[in-house]
Amino acid sequence: MKKSGDKLFWISYSDLMTSLFFVMLVLFAVVTARYLKANSEDLVSKVEKLEAENRRLKDEKGKLEGELSDALATLEQQKRIIDIDKQFKPLKESESFVYDEKANKYVAKDFIGVEIFDPNKSAILSDYLPKTEAIGKEVESMLKKLHRDNPDLGYVLVIEGNAANSWDKKYNKDDNYGYTLSYGRALAVYKHWLRKGIDLRKYNTEILIAGSGFNGLYRDKVEDNNKRFTIQIIPKIRPASK
Repeated sequence: MKKSGDKLFWISYSDLMTSLFFVMLVLFAVVTARYLKANSEDLVSKVEKLEAENRRLKDEKGKLEGELSDALATLEQQKRIIDIDKQFKPLKESESFVYDEKANKYVAKDFIGVEIFDPNKSAILSDYLPKTEAIGKEVESMLKKLHRDNPDLGYVLVIEGNAANSWDKKYNKDDNYGYTLSYGRALAVYKHWLRKGIDLRKYNTEILIAGSGFNGLYRDKVEDNNKRFTIQIIPKIRPASK
Protein backbone atom coordinates (compact mmCIF):
# COMPACT_ATOMS: atom_id res chain seq x y z
CA MET A 1 0.00 0.00 0.00
CA LYS A 2 2.84 2.33 0.87
CA LYS A 3 4.55 1.79 -2.43
CA SER A 4 1.28 2.44 -4.24
CA GLY A 5 0.88 5.75 -2.32
CA ASP A 6 4.38 6.82 -3.18
CA LYS A 7 3.65 6.14 -6.79
CA LEU A 8 0.50 8.27 -6.70
CA PHE A 9 2.43 11.07 -4.99
CA TRP A 10 5.06 11.22 -7.64
CA ILE A 11 2.47 11.06 -10.37
CA SER A 12 0.64 14.00 -8.77
CA TYR A 13 3.92 15.85 -8.27
CA SER A 14 4.85 15.26 -11.87
CA ASP A 15 1.47 16.58 -13.06
CA LEU A 16 1.89 19.67 -10.86
CA MET A 17 5.34 20.41 -12.19
CA THR A 18 4.13 19.91 -15.75
CA SER A 19 1.30 22.38 -15.13
CA LEU A 20 3.72 24.89 -13.58
CA PHE A 21 6.09 24.49 -16.51
CA PHE A 22 3.22 25.04 -18.92
CA VAL A 23 2.16 28.18 -17.01
CA MET A 24 5.73 29.48 -17.09
CA LEU A 25 5.93 28.72 -20.80
CA VAL A 26 2.72 30.63 -21.45
CA LEU A 27 3.93 33.58 -19.35
CA PHE A 28 7.25 33.54 -21.19
CA ALA A 29 5.45 33.52 -24.54
CA VAL A 30 3.17 36.40 -23.49
CA VAL A 31 6.05 38.54 -22.16
CA THR A 32 8.15 37.79 -25.23
CA ALA A 33 5.27 38.67 -27.56
CA ARG A 34 4.66 41.97 -25.77
CA TYR A 35 8.36 42.78 -25.78
CA LEU A 36 8.66 42.04 -29.49
CA LYS A 37 5.52 44.07 -30.22
CA ALA A 38 6.80 47.08 -28.27
CA ASN A 39 10.20 46.91 -29.93
CA SER A 40 8.62 46.35 -33.33
CA GLU A 41 6.45 49.48 -32.98
CA ASP A 42 9.47 51.46 -31.81
CA LEU A 43 11.50 50.16 -34.74
CA VAL A 44 8.73 51.05 -37.21
CA SER A 45 8.53 54.54 -35.70
CA LYS A 46 12.29 54.99 -36.04
CA VAL A 47 12.21 53.76 -39.64
CA GLU A 48 9.38 56.19 -40.48
CA LYS A 49 11.33 59.07 -38.90
CA LEU A 50 14.45 58.11 -40.83
CA GLU A 51 12.49 57.94 -44.07
CA ALA A 52 10.93 61.36 -43.37
CA GLU A 53 14.36 62.83 -42.59
CA ASN A 54 15.76 61.25 -45.73
CA ARG A 55 12.99 62.85 -47.81
CA ARG A 56 13.65 66.22 -46.14
CA LEU A 57 17.37 65.97 -46.85
CA LYS A 58 16.66 65.05 -50.47
CA ASP A 59 14.38 68.09 -50.79
CA GLU A 60 17.01 70.34 -49.22
CA LYS A 61 19.63 68.86 -51.53
CA GLY A 62 17.41 69.55 -54.54
CA LYS A 63 16.86 73.16 -53.44
CA LEU A 64 20.56 73.73 -52.80
CA GLU A 65 21.46 72.21 -56.16
CA GLY A 66 18.90 74.49 -57.84
CA GLU A 67 20.23 77.58 -56.03
CA LEU A 68 23.80 76.59 -56.89
CA SER A 69 22.82 76.13 -60.53
CA ASP A 70 21.14 79.56 -60.58
CA ALA A 71 24.15 81.16 -58.89
CA LEU A 72 26.56 79.58 -61.37
CA ALA A 73 24.36 80.67 -64.27
CA THR A 74 24.22 84.23 -62.94
CA LEU A 75 27.98 84.23 -62.36
CA GLU A 76 28.53 83.02 -65.90
CA GLN A 77 26.29 85.79 -67.23
CA GLN A 78 28.13 88.37 -65.17
CA LYS A 79 31.46 87.14 -66.53
CA ARG A 80 30.08 87.42 -70.03
CA ILE A 81 28.85 90.94 -69.35
CA ILE A 82 32.34 91.88 -68.16
CA ASP A 83 33.64 90.51 -71.45
CA ILE A 84 30.95 92.45 -73.29
CA ASP A 85 31.99 95.61 -71.50
CA LYS A 86 35.41 95.11 -73.06
CA GLN A 87 33.68 94.99 -76.44
CA PHE A 88 32.40 98.52 -75.78
CA LYS A 89 36.01 99.67 -75.92
CA PRO A 90 35.85 100.66 -79.63
CA LEU A 91 32.93 102.97 -78.86
CA LYS A 92 34.77 104.45 -75.89
CA GLU A 93 37.82 105.01 -78.05
CA SER A 94 35.79 106.25 -80.99
CA GLU A 95 36.64 109.64 -82.42
CA SER A 96 32.92 110.40 -82.41
CA PHE A 97 32.24 109.98 -78.68
CA VAL A 98 33.34 111.06 -75.24
CA TYR A 99 32.61 108.52 -72.49
CA ASP A 100 31.93 109.71 -68.96
CA GLU A 101 32.82 107.00 -66.42
CA LYS A 102 30.77 108.49 -63.58
CA ALA A 103 27.62 109.04 -65.62
CA ASN A 104 28.17 105.92 -67.76
CA LYS A 105 27.08 107.90 -70.81
CA TYR A 106 28.39 108.58 -74.29
CA VAL A 107 28.31 112.15 -75.62
CA ALA A 108 28.98 112.93 -79.26
CA LYS A 109 32.17 114.98 -79.46
CA ASP A 110 30.81 117.17 -82.22
CA PHE A 111 27.87 118.11 -79.98
CA ILE A 112 29.95 119.27 -77.02
CA GLY A 113 29.70 123.00 -76.51
CA VAL A 114 27.10 123.54 -79.24
CA GLU A 115 23.32 123.78 -79.47
CA ILE A 116 22.00 121.03 -81.75
CA PHE A 117 18.29 121.69 -81.18
CA ASP A 118 16.16 124.70 -81.96
CA PRO A 119 15.61 126.83 -78.84
CA ASN A 120 12.49 125.68 -76.99
CA LYS A 121 11.88 123.01 -79.66
CA SER A 122 12.62 119.34 -80.08
CA ALA A 123 13.64 119.52 -83.76
CA ILE A 124 17.30 118.82 -84.58
CA LEU A 125 18.99 121.71 -86.39
CA SER A 126 19.58 120.82 -90.03
CA ASP A 127 23.36 121.32 -89.73
CA TYR A 128 23.53 118.45 -87.22
CA LEU A 129 21.27 115.93 -88.96
CA PRO A 130 24.14 114.22 -90.89
CA LYS A 131 26.22 113.82 -87.73
CA THR A 132 23.21 112.48 -85.81
CA GLU A 133 22.75 109.89 -88.56
CA ALA A 134 26.46 108.96 -88.45
CA ILE A 135 26.25 108.45 -84.68
CA GLY A 136 23.25 106.17 -85.13
CA LYS A 137 25.10 104.07 -87.71
CA GLU A 138 28.13 103.73 -85.45
CA VAL A 139 25.94 102.56 -82.57
CA GLU A 140 24.15 100.18 -84.92
CA SER A 141 27.44 98.70 -86.07
CA MET A 142 28.52 97.97 -82.51
CA LEU A 143 25.15 96.51 -81.47
CA LYS A 144 25.14 94.31 -84.54
CA LYS A 145 28.55 92.90 -83.59
CA LEU A 146 27.49 92.41 -79.96
CA HIS A 147 24.35 90.57 -81.03
CA ARG A 148 26.32 88.38 -83.42
CA ASP A 149 28.84 87.44 -80.72
CA ASN A 150 26.26 87.09 -77.91
CA PRO A 151 22.91 86.15 -79.50
CA ASP A 152 21.34 85.05 -76.22
CA LEU A 153 22.00 88.32 -74.39
CA GLY A 154 19.93 91.48 -74.55
CA TYR A 155 20.75 95.16 -74.30
CA VAL A 156 19.09 98.38 -73.27
CA LEU A 157 19.84 101.50 -75.27
CA VAL A 158 18.81 104.67 -73.46
CA ILE A 159 18.46 107.76 -75.61
CA GLU A 160 18.33 110.64 -73.16
CA GLY A 161 17.33 114.10 -74.26
CA ASN A 162 18.57 117.18 -72.40
CA ALA A 163 17.18 120.66 -72.08
CA ALA A 164 18.84 123.97 -71.26
CA ASN A 165 17.40 126.17 -68.55
CA SER A 166 17.35 129.87 -69.31
CA TRP A 167 20.21 132.09 -68.18
CA ASP A 168 18.07 133.36 -65.32
CA LYS A 169 17.00 129.80 -64.37
CA LYS A 170 13.37 130.84 -64.62
CA TYR A 171 12.29 127.19 -64.76
CA ASN A 172 12.20 124.95 -61.74
CA LYS A 173 14.51 121.94 -62.21
CA ASP A 174 11.52 119.61 -61.98
CA ASP A 175 9.26 121.71 -64.18
CA ASN A 176 7.15 119.60 -66.54
CA TYR A 177 8.22 121.74 -69.46
CA GLY A 178 11.83 120.60 -69.14
CA TYR A 179 10.91 116.91 -69.09
CA THR A 180 8.49 117.25 -72.01
CA LEU A 181 11.02 119.17 -74.13
CA SER A 182 13.95 116.84 -73.37
CA TYR A 183 11.84 113.73 -74.05
CA GLY A 184 10.75 115.23 -77.38
CA ARG A 185 14.39 115.73 -78.32
CA ALA A 186 15.29 112.11 -77.56
CA LEU A 187 12.29 111.01 -79.61
CA ALA A 188 13.40 113.25 -82.49
CA VAL A 189 16.79 111.51 -82.52
CA TYR A 190 15.19 108.06 -82.56
CA LYS A 191 12.75 108.98 -85.34
CA HIS A 192 15.56 110.47 -87.43
CA TRP A 193 17.46 107.18 -87.11
CA LEU A 194 14.37 105.24 -88.19
CA ARG A 195 13.94 107.48 -91.23
CA LYS A 196 17.51 106.66 -92.18
CA GLY A 197 16.89 102.92 -91.84
CA ILE A 198 18.68 102.56 -88.52
CA ASP A 199 16.56 100.03 -86.61
CA LEU A 200 18.44 99.11 -83.45
CA ARG A 201 15.68 96.87 -82.10
CA LYS A 202 16.74 94.17 -84.55
CA TYR A 203 19.73 93.36 -82.38
CA ASN A 204 17.84 92.17 -79.30
CA THR A 205 17.99 95.73 -78.02
CA GLU A 206 15.31 97.47 -76.00
CA ILE A 207 15.08 101.18 -76.77
CA LEU A 208 14.24 103.53 -73.92
CA ILE A 209 13.48 107.12 -74.86
CA ALA A 210 13.92 109.41 -71.89
CA GLY A 211 14.10 113.06 -70.99
CA SER A 212 16.06 114.29 -67.97
CA GLY A 213 14.70 117.81 -68.17
CA PHE A 214 16.99 120.32 -66.51
CA ASN A 215 18.64 117.55 -64.48
CA GLY A 216 20.99 114.69 -65.30
CA LEU A 217 24.70 113.99 -65.02
CA TYR A 218 27.40 115.36 -67.31
CA ARG A 219 25.58 118.64 -67.98
CA ASP A 220 27.51 121.42 -69.66
CA LYS A 221 28.32 124.40 -67.48
CA VAL A 222 27.02 126.62 -70.29
CA GLU A 223 23.27 126.04 -70.14
CA ASP A 224 22.64 126.60 -73.85
CA ASN A 225 25.01 123.72 -74.65
CA ASN A 226 22.67 121.30 -72.89
CA LYS A 227 20.39 121.29 -75.92
CA ARG A 228 21.60 117.84 -76.93
CA PHE A 229 21.23 114.12 -76.25
CA THR A 230 23.31 111.34 -74.68
CA ILE A 231 23.17 107.56 -74.99
CA GLN A 232 23.75 104.61 -72.66
CA ILE A 233 24.12 100.94 -73.63
CA ILE A 234 23.42 98.45 -70.83
CA PRO A 235 23.72 94.65 -71.07
CA LYS A 236 20.78 92.80 -69.52
CA ILE A 237 21.11 89.76 -67.23
CA ARG A 238 18.27 87.34 -67.80
CA PRO A 239 16.96 85.45 -64.74
CA ALA A 240 18.14 81.84 -64.65
CA SER A 241 15.47 79.47 -65.94
CA LYS A 242 13.85 77.19 -63.35
